[in-house]
Amino acid sequence: METASKYSFRGLRDLTHLSLANNNIKALPRDVFNDLDSLIELDLRGNAFECDCRAKWLMTWLKNTNATVSDVVCAGPEDMKDKRLNDMTSLHNECVSTDFVLHQSLASESLSVDTFSYKNDVYVTIAAPSAESCMVFQWDHIEMNFRTYDNITGQSIVGCKSVVIQDQVFVIVAQLFGGSHIYKFDEDQSSFSRFQDIEVSKISKPNDIEAFQVGSDWFFVIADSSKAGLSTLYKWNDKGFYSSLHEWYRDTDAEFLDLDGKAHLILASRSQVPVIYQWSRSNQKFVLQGEIPHMEDVVAVKHFRIKEELYLAMTRYIGDSKILRWGTKQFTEIQALPSRGSMILQPFFFKERYYMALGSDYTFSQIYMWDDENKLFDRFKEVYIQAPRSFTVVSTDRRDFIFTSSFKGNTQIFEHIMIDLSL
Repeated sequence: METASKYSFRGLRDLTHLSLANNNIKALPRDVFNDLDSLIELDLRGNAFECDCRAKWLMTWLKNTNATVSDVVCAGPEDMKDKRLNDMTSLHNECVSTDFVLHQSLASESLSVDTFSYKNDVYVTIAAPSAESCMVFQWDHIEMNFRTYDNITGQSIVGCKSVVIQDQVFVIVAQLFGGSHIYKFDEDQSSFSRFQDIEVSKISKPNDIEAFQVGSDWFFVIADSSKAGLSTLYKWNDKGFYSSLHEWYRDTDAEFLDLDGKAHLILASRSQVPVIYQWSRSNQKFVLQGEIPHMEDVVAVKHFRIKEELYLAMTRYIGDSKILRWGTKQFTEIQALPSRGSMILQPFFFKERYYMALGSDYTFSQIYMWDDENKLFDRFKEVYIQAPRSFTVVSTDRRDFIFTSSFKGNTQIFEHIMIDLSL
């Protein structure tokens, strides 16, 4: 026999000696010895135990039992051959896997998702152009789902970005028509009210909103992708946000990052290669520093770090999307991902596992996982989302979620779960 039934020894509470020697056993079912309260001696010699995840429970049981147990010698896998399971304190990490399971579906199309925390509660803002609103959801600690909290109405809303400044919550609402506006959370009313208008002349076709802090100062930038509009930087001055103009045109995305200890801004564009600006403290503005060559037609730029190394994920709608690593004074390509029809390549991580979500307008979207040995992303899972536009991490109550916005279908919320393969 290569194994035994889970119930082989059920009810044998008075059994003191048990021999399963020389049975060519490869694995035993979890908790098979649970009823053996009186066991004094167990003989497991002469078997062919596979010391993989199936043996994890047995390894733990060997440490905790009062019975005398013979040597349990591993026959496999290859790197465990002839080792004693009795001596081991842990098995390989692959005994734990992960998955993304659908937790909730919101009956609305969306273009972007953002999240903020305020007074121990977690909120999510969703730009829903077809519903003509910026929907605000709150995590319900009792029902364990995301429920509607408020609705900021508008027309042609393409972006909702939250900024929390000294206990004040603002939501920047970018619109294609009717101007863009900033809303402020009114605690007495438990809702958002209009706080400030953004000049219509400057924002013509908003494509992305990026909020960030340089020192103690708060900023946001709206990337404008039209010929007529200007990508504009705004600064908080304790009364409102005022613009400090930059001559940036036809930008699809703005990404703020710390590069070698200094504040930088990368602007991506469909009409030129991405450009890098560095914050000048003396001039109090971003100064052009360089560009990322050979990277035409970039839709979005996202940065991430793995063990102190800085990387960029560059989304391209046509051709391959790219992963770049920061070296000495420049970014170099380390991986290309086939990405026809992609508007978003989003890095994120949960529980020391690093992922990359690649959206697709034509086929299934792919989730990749970082292989630390090869220093590359491997395909991990396919998910079906119609025309995905963003992937956003939201964590609450020790649970991790990823919101997937869809331009042509429901906004899906997937939960990241851990799976113990030794069960």
